[in-house]
Amino acid sequence: MKSRWMNWVGVLALAAAGCSEQVVERAETRPLVRVGAARQGVTFVDALRVQGTVRAKDAAGVSARIPGTLDAVFVDEGDRVKKGDALFQVDRQNLENAVRAAKDDLAMAKAKLAQADVTVGKAKRDAERMERLFAGAAVTKDALEKAQVGAKSAAAALEAAQATVTKAETGLAVSEKNLSDSCVRAPYDAIVTRKHRNVGDYVGPGVCVFSVENPSVYEVSFSLNAAHFARVKPGETTVRLDRPLAGKRDLVLTYRSPTVNAVTRTFEVRAQLPRTEDVAAGMLLDGEIVFASHTGQGVPASAVADRGGSDAVFTVVDGKAVRIAVETGLETDGWREIVRPALGPEKKIILEGMLLVNEGDEVRTQDVSL
Repeated sequence: MKSRWMNWVGVLALAAAGCSEQVVERAETRPLVRVGAARQGVTFVDALRVQGTVRAKDAAGVSARIPGTLDAVFVDEGDRVKKGDALFQVDRQNLENAVRAAKDDLAMAKAKLAQADVTVGKAKRDAERMERLFAGAAVTKDALEKAQVGAKSAAAALEAAQATVTKAETGLAVSEKNLSDSCVRAPYDAIVTRKHRNVGDYVGPGVCVFSVENPSVYEVSFSLNAAHFARVKPGETTVRLDRPLAGKRDLVLTYRSPTVNAVTRTFEVRAQLPRTEDVAAGMLLDGEIVFASHTGQGVPASAVADRGGSDAVFTVVDGKAVRIAVETGLETDGWREIVRPALGPEKKIILEGMLLVNEGDEVRTQDVSL
């Protein structure tokens, strides 16, 4: 038994001696980081995400100008019309009758005016004759005064007849205008987008019969928070659409509402969009309002961290991580602007793996290009 125990001791002793001669390899503990130079000439954009609605720049609800029954409609939804084309007719028969009656009234008034004119002439001549006779003592003063009163009365009747003619002329003009207005025409070249009334319906001023819109120019309308009111400059500020429409992607804002809505605290901006087959009123468009754009040096946004309450990047010097405090600017498409200091091409900025290191840590590096 003792002999067997001694044999095991010998084996263990030999094993221990063999292990002491082997070299123990040290495990690698330095983190691997990817490094590269900051990119110069990156375009940074100060922008705001928005969603807008397409609508016709010129759109109108076409209403009847006079009250009456809708006699006829000459177009339908989807029709293209030219400026001045007839759209619908209201109560034409009654209005034509009114015109004929007005013409008759005018003719009668003119006849009475002519009669009054003849009467004035006769009364004037009678008064003049009586004046001569009175001067020759052939008639009494009473007869002269009666003739003079008759002349004045005839003159007054003539004025009244003239006023009646003027009134009849006005009545005829109104009747003819109503007849003309009873046929409502297109205000401009347009597409009929909706019909609201049918033949036989009673319509009047303010009652929309057709909706039409200008087929040549559309607008995109956006609603922005009041905080951006002063930043929008019509004619300068642009909106960049997520996808091109009508062959365009960048549009210039042409309008900013002069006031802010007191309820929603928003204001409206618009941009014109030429009409093509890929544009229709009511479409929603996504994009961004671009307030400013410039170029500068940048690094991937993941390369910037908040360390000690300020932004910083890490560079590698002699195999160790070195923190550099930076002033950052805009962020665009995953790139963060480094305003200062200048990060020259000689500085190896940690682009990936930065969160694994602290100031002074030893690191292994792998170069990447941006």
